[in-house]
Amino acid sequence: MSEENNSEEEVQPPAMGGMLLTMIFMIYILINPEMRVGMGNFAANILEPQIGFEHKYPVLTFLFAGVLMISLTTIIRHILIDWEKVAEIQTKMAAYNKEMSEARRSGNNARLNKLMTMQPQVMVLQSEMMSNQMRPMMFTMLIAMPIIFWLCFGENNFVDRMDLKVMSLPWEPNYSLTDRLWILPHSILVYSALSLPFGQILMRVLKLSSLRKSEKVKQV
Repeated sequence: MSEENNSEEEVQPPAMGGMLLTMIFMIYILINPEMRVGMGNFAANILEPQIGFEHKYPVLTFLFAGVLMISLTTIIRHILIDWEKVAEIQTKMAAYNKEMSEARRSGNNARLNKLMTMQPQVMVLQSEMMSNQMRPMMFTMLIAMPIIFWLCFGENNFVDRMDLKVMSLPWEPNYSLTDRLWILPHSILVYSALSLPFGQILMRVLKLSSLRKSEKVKQV
């Protein structure tokens, strides 16, 4: 009886209530103009005197704001996400998928059926990894949203208050920051292009550093 209980406990997925509440909170902010304006003004009061440059150098403003946001959110994600656990789950998932492919390729129905019975455990691993990676979302959104609302989306945002709402790019000398690509203003595209590469590099460095430290601890 105890073995059955243990097996049932193993296939119970992690609670996803926190992620659901985070999504509801994000949607509430997006549909609430007062929240957007308030968060944008909060970021503007702190950042614009420091990196606004009186709207003369928007590229630098976007770059510094992006680096600040990406640095803070990346560090928070690095602290809250168990990267060692994520790597362990990814290794297990890769091994499982490899076994499934080989069983299908060889026509080994007995092996395939046995692997199919393991799917509930695999789904639990997937849910656990997703829950682990979504854990910092609330904190990162509270940093990212005010900056984005200040720069691009809020009423009377940074771009709206620029005298010349264009930017010179190598392929477009008069790239309008107020035009849209579908629903996204060009300003958010420029902001993302300037900040996301830095975030990817920083996240990779922190992740590799964390995994190397854990390997050294295991060796000791």
